[in-house]
Amino acid sequence: MTVIHPLQDTLTSRDGSLIFAIIKNCILSFRYQSSNEWELVGKWSDDFDKTQEIKKNVARDQQRQTSENENKNKKLKSNKGDSITKTVAKVPSPGIGAPPIYSYIRNLKLTADDSRLIACADSDKSVLIFDVDRASKTNILKLTKRFSFPKRPNAITVAEDGTTVIVADKFGDVYSIDINSNPEEKFTQEPILGHVSMLTDVHMMKDSTGHTFLITSDRDEHIKISHYPQCFIVDKWLFGHKHFVSSICCDKDSLLLSAGGDVNIFAWDWKTGETLSTFDYSGLIKPYLSDQHLAPSRFQNEDNSIIEFAVSRIVKLSNLPFAAFFVEATKCIMILEISEKEKGKLSLKQIINLPYNVISLSAQNDELQVTLDNQKSPNVQNNFVKFIQYNPNDCVFVDNDEKSNKFDDVITQSVGRDSNLNAEEECVYPLYNISSLRKHGEHYS
Repeated sequence: MTVIHPLQDTLTSRDGSLIFAIIKNCILSFRYQSSNEWELVGKWSDDFDKTQEIKKNVARDQQRQTSENENKNKKLKSNKGDSITKTVAKVPSPGIGAPPIYSYIRNLKLTADDSRLIACADSDKSVLIFDVDRASKTNILKLTKRFSFPKRPNAITVAEDGTTVIVADKFGDVYSIDINSNPEEKFTQEPILGHVSMLTDVHMMKDSTGHTFLITSDRDEHIKISHYPQCFIVDKWLFGHKHFVSSICCDKDSLLLSAGGDVNIFAWDWKTGETLSTFDYSGLIKPYLSDQHLAPSRFQNEDNSIIEFAVSRIVKLSNLPFAAFFVEATKCIMILEISEKEKGKLSLKQIINLPYNVISLSAQNDELQVTLDNQKSPNVQNNFVKFIQYNPNDCVFVDNDEKSNKFDDVITQSVGRDSNLNAEEECVYPLYNISSLRKHGEHYS
C-alpha cells in the first residue's frame, strides 16, 4: 500500500469553502461543496533550487577575496607557480552522515478577504505571497512574490488592511513587509522590534480606542506587548510562564490564552496585563503520554523516568466560549470552557480521543480542523483530518464523520499517485518539533 505523507497543517477560508493543506514542501487547496464533496482546485510545490543561491553567495565571497588579494598584491597560485583564476563558484555538499535538509512550508495565513494566501518556506528563508483566484479552472494558487529574509521566518500574522505582513524570525527579530512592494534583491530592512531568543508566535490586536499592538512570544518564557507601528515602545510584559511559550491566541475582546512547556494554560487580560486564571492539565494528559515523552538520555535520571511534554498549539473558537489545545505526540484534543461569569476562568469541557497522534490544530467558523499522523493506518489510509464541530443540542463536540471521510477520499484520489508526497521512511518530515524548544542545563552553562 502506498502511504501518503501526513498533512503537516491546514487552514480554512473564512467562508468555509476552501481548505489549504501542507504536505512536505507542497501546498494543496481543496474546495468544499454543500453536498460534503471535496475537489482539488490548487497545488503548488516549492522547487526552489538552493544551489543557485549558494553559488551566488560563494561567487560574491570569491569576488571579495580576489579584490582583497589584489589590493595586497597576492594571487592564488598552483603548485607550478601559475596564477589561478576562479570562474565558477563551487557549491559545498553535505558530508557523509550529515542530517537531511527538509524544505518545510509552515505558517499558513489568509488576508481578511481571503484573496491572498501567505506562507513561509524554509528552502530560502522566505515569505511566500499567493493570489487565490477562485475563478481559475486549473489552479487557484498563483505565487506572485517571494520575500527572502536573513534568518528563517518562524511566525507570521497579517494586518487588517491585508497588505502588511508581520514576520517573526528564528533569531528574535520582527519585520514588517508590504506585500504590494517588490522584494529586494539584497535584504536591507531593519527589524521593527526584537527579542533575545527565538520567536514562537505573533499576533496583531487593537484596543477599545483603536490603537494597534503587536503581541509576541518567545522561547525565553516571555510575552511582549508593543505599540504598533512605534514598536520601540513596549506597553507591557506578561510574566508567569516558567518555560517556553509555544502558542498564543486572542479573542475579539481582551482575552489572551498562552501555552507551551508549562503544565498550565494561562488566561490573561492583555490590555491590563492581569493573569485571569491558569489551568493545570498535567494530571489529565498522563494517560496519553508514551515513551516519546521521555527526556533525552543526557538529561535522564538513573531510573529513566523523567518525562517532558508541551502544548504545541492552542486556538480559540471565535463565536463560542471554548478553546482547544493539544500536547505534542498525543492522541487527544482538550476542550476548555471559558467562563463568561468569572472573566477568563478556565475549566475542562471535553477530551476528544483520536486514533493517531495529533500533528496540527486550527479553528475557523467554530470548527476545529485536526491533522493526524496516520502513517500506520491499516489496509486503507484514512484519518488525514478530523473536522470537529460543536453540537448545541447535546452541548458536546463531535467529529463530522461524513465530512472527514469525504476528505480522506479526495486526498487518496488526488495525491495517492504523486510519489513526491509519499511517506517513505527516509522522506518523512519531522513532525514533532516543539519539545526541542525546552531548555536544559546546557543552555544556561
